[in-house]
Amino acid sequence: MINPFTAQAKITRMQQDVLRPLYTVYPGYETMEHDWLLAETGRAITAHQRYIEELCRSRLVSLVFKIVKFLGGAERLTEEDFARFTSYVNDGGIRAMVKMLVAVNKEQTFVEELRRLPLHVRENAPLMLTKSIDLHGDFITGFFSGIYGSVDNTPPRLRDNFSRSRQFIRRLATLAEENLNQRSGGL
Repeated sequence: MINPFTAQAKITRMQQDVLRPLYTVYPGYETMEHDWLLAETGRAITAHQRYIEELCRSRLVSLVFKIVKFLGGAERLTEEDFARFTSYVNDGGIRAMVKMLVAVNKEQTFVEELRRLPLHVRENAPLMLTKSIDLHGDFITGFFSGIYGSVDNTPPRLRDNFSRSRQFIRRLATLAEENLNQRSGGL
C-alpha cells in the first residue's frame, strides 16, 4: 500500500538511485561505457519497479504527478503524458524497458519487447518516446543546474552521457515508429 506521507521521499530516493549511474560522479563509474551505465540504470529501476507499478495502479497516481511537478525539472509534463506513462507501466512497459536496458543488444531487445506489448502501447510508443526526449532534457538540465550551477559547469563526462542518452531515446522513438509502420503496412 502506498503511503501518501512518504511518497515524496520515496520518489526522491528513486530519482537519485536511477540518475546515479549516468548523471553523477560516482566512484568506479567515470570510465564505464554508456551501454554499461544504461544497464546499471536498468538495475536501479528494477530495485524500485514494484513501487513504481504499485504507484501506477493506486488512486494516488495524481498525487505522484503533482509531486513530480513539484520536485521540478518536468515543467512540460502534462497530465496526459503522465496518464500515458501510467498506462505503459500498467501494461508491462516498465518490465520491457528494464529488459532492454540490461540487454547486450538493446535495439533488438527493444523491438522484440515492444512487439509483445498491447497494441495501444505500441501505438503510443513513438509519441511517448519523442516527448520523453524533451522531458528528459528538461529534467536532467534542471538536475545538473541544481548540483553544478549550470549545464556548462557539469563535468564533461556527464554532459556526454546526457547527449548519448538523448540520442539513444531518439533512436528508440525511430525504432518504435518503424515497427509500427511495418506492422500496419503488413496487415
